[in-house]
Amino acid sequence: MISFLSSREIYDIVHKARKECMTTRKNVLVAVALLLSGSLLFAQVAADPLDYFYDDLTIWETMGMVRNLPPVRPYPLPLVKTILESVMEKGDRTQREIARSHFDRLFGRTVSFGGKTGLALDTYNDYKQMDLAVSLDANFTFTDIVSASVSADGWAVNKLPDEELKPVWERSTKNIVKDNAKVGPFYILPSITSSISVGTDDTYLNAGLMRGSWGPIYENGIIVGQQAHAAGQFTFALNRPEWCFDFSLFALSATADDDVEDYYPDKYLSLHSFEYRPVDWFSISIFESVVYGDRLDLLYLLPLSPYMISQGNTGFHDNSYLGGTFTVRPLEGMKVDGTLIADDLSFNDIAKFNFDTKWRIAGQLGVSYAPRKSGLFTRIMLDYTMVTPYTYTHKEGDSLDVTAPNFQNYLHAGKNFGAALDPNSDRINLRIRLRPLEAVDVDLVGVLIRHGNVNEGMDDRRIREYVTSDGSYITDGSIRNASGTDSGHAFFYSTPFLTQDTIQYIWQTGFDVTCRLPVLKSGGYMVFRLGYRFEVNINPDVNRQIYTYDETLINEDGSRVSEEAIDAAAEAQLEAWKDKATGTVFNNYISAGFEYFF
Repeated sequence: MISFLSSREIYDIVHKARKECMTTRKNVLVAVALLLSGSLLFAQVAADPLDYFYDDLTIWETMGMVRNLPPVRPYPLPLVKTILESVMEKGDRTQREIARSHFDRLFGRTVSFGGKTGLALDTYNDYKQMDLAVSLDANFTFTDIVSASVSADGWAVNKLPDEELKPVWERSTKNIVKDNAKVGPFYILPSITSSISVGTDDTYLNAGLMRGSWGPIYENGIIVGQQAHAAGQFTFALNRPEWCFDFSLFALSATADDDVEDYYPDKYLSLHSFEYRPVDWFSISIFESVVYGDRLDLLYLLPLSPYMISQGNTGFHDNSYLGGTFTVRPLEGMKVDGTLIADDLSFNDIAKFNFDTKWRIAGQLGVSYAPRKSGLFTRIMLDYTMVTPYTYTHKEGDSLDVTAPNFQNYLHAGKNFGAALDPNSDRINLRIRLRPLEAVDVDLVGVLIRHGNVNEGMDDRRIREYVTSDGSYITDGSIRNASGTDSGHAFFYSTPFLTQDTIQYIWQTGFDVTCRLPVLKSGGYMVFRLGYRFEVNINPDVNRQIYTYDETLINEDGSRVSEEAIDAAAEAQLEAWKDKATGTVFNNYISAGFEYFF
């Protein structure tokens, strides 16, 4: 006997099957995410400091809606959640909606899949760039105090990070490392950013392989810059309304001064700070950092032991820094931030009020304003950064070997880990953000950078060493150009900050447009990007080496020729350098990008 099902029974069966299918699919997705991340569940990233959550966070902090955050980023998921909940409570309708979109994206689902693509054009060289990626983002909250997330990308790129079409001193946002995997013109390379955090929103340990940022000025800080390649990061923060203590250890990649392509392990940067907030509108902090390597020193893991004292126990063989920061809020919606770091100072001269002496320092001062009421005008930021000659440079003891790994300069994977500038440089940076629509941001950008090669104007004694020593010196004015010589440190009693005859000037202006739209059907989102920079680069090749070894200045018995002959050869090298360094280059950079996550 054949019986027929009613429409209601059919609906119940289909509904049950669909529900079981969705549950199975969800479990499969989670399983896939776990398999893809593997052991990375124990070393993952809670939030990338380049994520646009941090763009909005700078606005909320300037507005005054969010205050008293730890100085080191990225933040763990519990703190990100607290920040978003605070904005959803205190903000106006526009800011609540923006915070809600971040909350849904980061906490509304466990796993998101998607893709990214980008195009770029450099009109001066007529170069073209194309990027494609498949992506996975996953956020996990295991318990009230344990959370983790992972972001994995599989990239196909025709330009490696060092070759990307970027304005001068802008760095790649991709955490990929050169390998031999290549299909046609495309390199096929993976990128994984990951972290795990243990703790609450005000007391936590956060560890992972990720980019970092430290200090009150997020976008281009001088201690840890978010433009630097991802590094191993271990951060402990104890944050209270009146004060904050934090400790960070960064595992860096060392390079030799004459070769930044090959990486070496066992290079570290330890950083700890204490911030005091006596009143609601003012905070001040003191911090120390030390760069060292070829060992992991337990002395620098002691959170309350001053590095200057600990360094004495190691024979003063490492590269330590001392500095401070401050934040002042003179008006509602206005924020003034400052940072100063000292690499090396001539204390005796300064104590005698002799200020024409050695100043190995980097400083930054920024002023920002964001009206509390949302509208077209969102935020304006103006900051000035300076890095004096030989700041961030260092060598192991008195070694002049440029072929050995340098564990003491402020480089990671061959690039600046702090300020995105070479020593003997300064920068004025202006950024205005407009929000004509809730989902659209328009950034207007203006940048002026100055840089001089410190070796121009060097005294003859050291120039003679540079041109008669085989492979001992770098004279390009970069971080790899240390001050140590056989006859003592160059400019040990003076600071020729931008006093050279040949100064490089870089002018950049343009805009970035970003549109973010939710995908309601899947709960995902889309991002459209368009960028343009016009750049004028005056004296673009200042960072060529001025002086190099000249074997004709050495006699057959190994002695040097006369000083007159050496000086004449050095003067010829200087004039040849000036001919190559000078000139003007005009360039246009055009970029576009698209992301889709579901």
